[in-house]
Amino acid sequence: MKRLIASSAILAAGVAFLVGCGDENNTTEITQVVGMQVLDKGEALPKCTADNEGVMVYSVDSAEAYYCIDKKWKSMKGEKGEDGKNGADGEPGLDGADGKDGKDGKDGKDGKDGKDGKDGKDGSSCTAKVLKNGKGYKIVCGGDSVGVVLNGEKGDPCAKGDSGIAGTSCTAEEVTDGVKITCTDGKTYTLSNGADGKDGKSFVDGWMVDPRDRQLYKVVTIGEQTWMAHNLNYETEVGSYCYRDSTKYCTKYGRLYTWATAVGKSEEECGYGVECDLGDGKVRGVCPEGWHLPDTMEWNALFDAVGGIETAGKMLKSTEGWNDYDGTSGNGTDTYSFSALPAGDRNFNGDYYYEGDYADFWSSTEDDSDLAYYMYLGYSIDDAYLDYLYKYYGFSVRCVKD
Repeated sequence: MKRLIASSAILAAGVAFLVGCGDENNTTEITQVVGMQVLDKGEALPKCTADNEGVMVYSVDSAEAYYCIDKKWKSMKGEKGEDGKNGADGEPGLDGADGKDGKDGKDGKDGKDGKDGKDGKDGSSCTAKVLKNGKGYKIVCGGDSVGVVLNGEKGDPCAKGDSGIAGTSCTAEEVTDGVKITCTDGKTYTLSNGADGKDGKSFVDGWMVDPRDRQLYKVVTIGEQTWMAHNLNYETEVGSYCYRDSTKYCTKYGRLYTWATAVGKSEEECGYGVECDLGDGKVRGVCPEGWHLPDTMEWNALFDAVGGIETAGKMLKSTEGWNDYDGTSGNGTDTYSFSALPAGDRNFNGDYYYEGDYADFWSSTEDDSDLAYYMYLGYSIDDAYLDYLYKYYGFSVRCVKD
């Protein structure tokens, strides 16, 4: 198993992040927009009255946005502008523009009729496009770029304390006209829904929101599978931990879960020393609804989709954060934006090891009463491996879409 091949070089001192002092962040800020209330699945539209005139809501069930006017809810899909009115007698009336009425002609000669007004333009929804450097997303609304959302960045090494944590996670909060995103660098962004036109979205393509705690995760489709591109960070009452019991590591790496917690069971049901009956089919486990914990076959399908197990490690590892003990960088190419970070693990004594060295991810496949299968990537290897280890270990979780 993996722990037997770990090099003694792991005991070497960690590598400090080297960042030039005084560097400035030239990131474009996104203009904040007023949002709309999001109705979760199963929630009905509230009553439209004079008290909430002008309120906008987005319904997850119908995937449409509505606004309250004249005591009725109206859809916010785009509609064409009204025709311009005819000019009165006199000089030629002016054409209606963008749905406005043509102006009346003045007295005098017989005027010609005003031309029809032009169609009103559709409203536009916002989408996110991956930056070429892979460090964030460009937000495009109505065909125009309004700014970027960057991943969390390393802290300032010039300041007192440590060199900072390279955060990658963001959280989402419902607002009136869409979703407000708060990232680990303290910056907030609001992604607005489309209005008076094409249907807006409660969150942009390439992201998903965990409805249980409103945390936001990147997602990526590789081959025929759609994966979370962040480690799960959903807190459970028992069986989930932050590396070194520090929340800053949960922000950076997500949480570490025992196998029983990862498959959605108690330690008494599926923990160390207990054979676990998970039944047939997909195991949702600790994942959000519509997602599940991958089994070993699904991990192998991922390896095949990125070119085979011999190079899968290099393809799936993030481009930073991996230790370098022998002069050769342990970072990967992150060719498919899976962005695996070396989160390390937790043992049964509550001790934490291997941050910077290994990324360990549980599968839903049990080996026996003591052991379960997991996938791991190492700092010194280009391969990806499936192995088994004791169920009481704390490993990361990546969920795959049903």
